[in-house]
This record gives sequence, C-alpha cells and structure tokens, in this order.
Amino acid sequence: MLQSPVIVDTEAGTATLTYKNSGKDYTYNCDNNFVQDLQETITNDQSVGKFILSARADRRLTEVVSA
Repeated sequence: MLQSPVIVDTEAGTATLTYKNSGKDYTYNCDNNFVQDLQETITNDQSVGKFILSARADRRLTEVVSA
C-alpha cells in the first residue's frame, strides 16, 4: 500500500514513493504527463494507488535503480 505523500521533483523529473509494507522509498523517473495526471486523480477523488500501478504499467513511471 502506498504511503502519502508522493514527492515529485519536477526539475529532476522524478517521483519518490514510500510503500507502507516495506517502509522503503522508491524513486521513479516520471514523464511530462505524470504530475497533471496525478493532480486529476486526486481532484476526482480516485485511487492514487491504482493510478500509480497504471502509471508504472504504461511507463509514465520507470524505477530508478541505483548501482
């Protein structure tokens, strides 16, 4: 389950998410539509968790893997 807030760095083009089950932060690259789509999801009182799953599936979010 996703923990709030989703931290977006528009300059770096990244979003940091924390999951309650692991407590770990995961950083993702996000495309140009991600922030607007996230805002619309929140405004429309839709599930942010489902939105994140969808964004990962269609590559609006791609995980940044540290070496």
